[in-house]
Amino acid sequence: MSYRLLTLILLLAVILGGCAKKPPEVNTAEWQKFEDPYFKVHFTVPKNWHRISEGTKVNFYSSEAAVQKFYDPTAKDVQDGAQLSVMYERLDTVKPLEVYVEDLRNELTAAGYTVRSVEPVSIEGNLASKVTYGGQFDERTKIDVARTLTVKDSMLYTATLSGFNDYFEPCKAVLDSFITTAKLPKPKEKPADPSIPSSEYDTFSNDILSIAYPDNFEPIVPPASGEVQFVLQILGYRKDSNMMLDVRPAKKLTVEKVVEQNEKFFKPTSRGETKIDGLKAPYLNYSPAREIESRAYFVVKNDRVYRIILNYHRPSKQIYLPAFEKSVASIRVK
Repeated sequence: MSYRLLTLILLLAVILGGCAKKPPEVNTAEWQKFEDPYFKVHFTVPKNWHRISEGTKVNFYSSEAAVQKFYDPTAKDVQDGAQLSVMYERLDTVKPLEVYVEDLRNELTAAGYTVRSVEPVSIEGNLASKVTYGGQFDERTKIDVARTLTVKDSMLYTATLSGFNDYFEPCKAVLDSFITTAKLPKPKEKPADPSIPSSEYDTFSNDILSIAYPDNFEPIVPPASGEVQFVLQILGYRKDSNMMLDVRPAKKLTVEKVVEQNEKFFKPTSRGETKIDGLKAPYLNYSPAREIESRAYFVVKNDRVYRIILNYHRPSKQIYLPAFEKSVASIRVK
């Protein structure tokens, strides 16, 4: 072999080696504990991943730019990435874990995914299953996924790691970290007095708003009528201590004008102002009946009026008002 030919072969090898596809860089150098008073599960995630909370679900993305990829997987010029999605739901009827795993397998197969493996794992001592699967959206876009499922105290908990194209393998440690660090809520002791708001909170969430509430209260969505677009009642043991939210068109009015128009209905004894989800939220204090105090908050966003009303037994104000104010502080309007 001539010296010139050998040199050409070595040069070509260097060029081809330099063109080899490098694995994507993901932010997993630093980790932090995710703890949220309104989310039931605590675990460790990469510190720099982008978070979006949605009530009983929280998503972490390998980058803020990758969020769009999970909304539109086949969009051009959108950055690939990975996502960890953790969620929980209350079960009306608790079934063995194997049933939920089999249901998932059937759903995935019907949707065109290929289920590669199902293996047992343990989450904080609870039996869990990890289902690994994948699929192809088009010739340029594939997705690989691993989902863990576990059942505890009438709740189904899932954690799903998804990665587009080459992002799954470098991010597998994110799901492994969830499995080894996740802390699920402990069984709650019921208060001796059922009328006292629980210190544990559940979350109601839909496409209009989300709110955390004491878990010994119950959210009820009665039919809306007239101009009202949505109504939510959060009821407890005492019928005179509760929360109510409704949403109606703002008709281009400012929040100040909305309050002015509502004053005649509430006959306030005092007033104040706070912020709800970063928005100005004036409120009116009033007394609709003897021994009952109430407060009505007003928020305007996207030409909608969000009205939040608290009612509580006056002698028990120190019990109810702080619990309800915590719920108000948790509200996210959409």
